[in-house]
Amino acid sequence: MRKLNTFRGLFGVLFAAGVLAAAASGCSSSNDDTAKNCSGLDTTVKAQATLKAYSETVVALNQRATDVENKFRDACNAMNKDLGEDATKTTAADACEILHKRVKKAVDAGVTVTVTVVDNCSIDVKAQASCEGSCQVDVDCDVEANCEAGKLVVDCNGSCSAACDVQGPAVDCEGTCSGTCSGVVDVACEGTCEGSCSGSFEGTCEAGCTADFSGSCEGTCKGKCDGMNTTGSCAGKCEGTCTGKATGTCSAGCDAKFKGTCQAKCGGSCAASASFDCSGKCEGTCTYTKPKADCKGECHGTCTGEAKPPTCTGKLNCDASADCHATCQAQASAKVDCPPPQAQVVVEGDADLQAAIAAHIDDFAAAFQVLLKLKDPVVDMAENTGNAIGAAADIGISGVACAASSLSVAAQASASVSVSVKASASINATAG
Repeated sequence: MRKLNTFRGLFGVLFAAGVLAAAASGCSSSNDDTAKNCSGLDTTVKAQATLKAYSETVVALNQRATDVENKFRDACNAMNKDLGEDATKTTAADACEILHKRVKKAVDAGVTVTVTVVDNCSIDVKAQASCEGSCQVDVDCDVEANCEAGKLVVDCNGSCSAACDVQGPAVDCEGTCSGTCSGVVDVACEGTCEGSCSGSFEGTCEAGCTADFSGSCEGTCKGKCDGMNTTGSCAGKCEGTCTGKATGTCSAGCDAKFKGTCQAKCGGSCAASASFDCSGKCEGTCTYTKPKADCKGECHGTCTGEAKPPTCTGKLNCDASADCHATCQAQASAKVDCPPPQAQVVVEGDADLQAAIAAHIDDFAAAFQVLLKLKDPVVDMAENTGNAIGAAADIGISGVACAASSLSVAAQASASVSVSVKASASINATAG
């Protein structure tokens, strides 16, 4: 989307003054205000239809951004409670700052904290297509001819000439899975393995580790505890072997309940951000190609059965449609679909911190996954408003109030995402 730093025509002057006045008085528009202010737009007029799509997009993004921020708050408060810290904070900024200080104190004392989250969310292509239908993408724009190579998708119910994507949850998959594949037996897993591991690992094994262990041991540590010889319990970093729940790195395998990164063969389920071979149930997106002919999903090619008009999931090279297209892509991001999160927690040297983070990491990871898909569209919608809003002559009197409240909501979404980005770093989470 093109960046514009000023608004066009008379509308720009009036609108800028309105924003400054609202800022000075501490007022801001809510999602409900925006929906009300934009309800009277005439969507048969292209400029007003584009503004309508913009307003609906920023409202959807703001709602999802608020939900994510609240999830970070709740997850941080829950971890703080387990750690004996203040768990009464009402904002994500305050709750996660307390957690961050606790983690930093541990790290400063020599503890290592590693949290990895598998990013396997998928954008709702159907939501994008529906938005573009109402936003009136230029009828002279041939989507199929002007879409970025490899980014054209058609909703198919027939035979597909290329790859077919079928969304979960839990679809039978004989192809590649972007998400979590369960029912796997002894496969290489370039992601998070949950079940058992036949060789060296980094993660948590309920049965312990019998060789070259380094990490947190919730049982009997034999070797060294924080550098001192020991055979017993260890509240710090255990090096040697661990009988009991072991979290860290280990040169042996785990044939009990395991979750983490497996350097050998994984049995149970595998979750990864990149597509990998799957023969089982896929939570996410299952992709298969010919000779399997039937496709009841998204076809990246030609569909010979019943199909809806194609959607471009990449760049669309039609100037008259660019603003609407970018707005609708952002709206699809607000409706991102995420399978159950897969996260790995390894804390070496602080069993209490390990237990607290591990107990609530799924809630933290669920917020983190969505944040990864929201942050760029939210920033774009907050910064790049000129073309979507248009000039006063284009959107009419009814559009002025809609535009003003929409921009206010876009700013709120951007502020919420900024808080969540900082909250996501409170336990040094990284996307896998």
